[in-house]
Amino acid sequence: MKERNRNGGEKTSYEKNNSFKGNNGLRTSFAYKYLPENFDLYERIDLTKDRGTQKMMLIWTVVIVACMIIPMLFFHPISGAFELPAGEFFFSLAASIVAMTVYVLLHEGVHGIFIKIFTGETPSFGMELKKGVVYAGSRWYFKKIPYIVIALAPLVVWTTVIGLLLADINEKYFWFLYLVQIFNVTGAAGDLYVVCRTAMMPSGILIYDSGAEMNFYRNKA
Repeated sequence: MKERNRNGGEKTSYEKNNSFKGNNGLRTSFAYKYLPENFDLYERIDLTKDRGTQKMMLIWTVVIVACMIIPMLFFHPISGAFELPAGEFFFSLAASIVAMTVYVLLHEGVHGIFIKIFTGETPSFGMELKKGVVYAGSRWYFKKIPYIVIALAPLVVWTTVIGLLLADINEKYFWFLYLVQIFNVTGAAGDLYVVCRTAMMPSGILIYDSGAEMNFYRNKA
């Protein structure tokens, strides 16, 4: 029997592939595998193309760095790092750079873990060097709260982990590890921006996140 759409006509291939299929593995409590009927594009965010957004994120980054460095100078004088022998100083600095590089992969890995938790499917990982983007993407349409959890998870997890390490590190190495913490928080500027935008949107929206671009859909009914 041919599938019919709401108007009585035969469903197109697009309608067959993108309409809501029911709770048979194509939907979880947190996301939809396909975009349900009656949902239209509400808003789109592309962090690599929107110049206004990029400028705002740059301002956020500068403010975050200042807020993290200035108060900490009163508790952990940076002079201790420069008192290290030259070889030890540059080795520690190199270790910080390596840690920040590895962190990028760990950050996206946490995104991926929570995508897996909410959908049951392994996410896709990618890198666009021209755009300076490393991402964990998914073909699912997420509900608002699960999407915010996915976005914030790396910041929460790694801020806690690095914070615990900082509490027990030798003072002379503090700033080398704290550089990684700064990189952690500023690296989540895009996630924080998207979360703020998402939080102000209607509760029933669905979000499709391909990596650098986020599409938001709202029920038009």
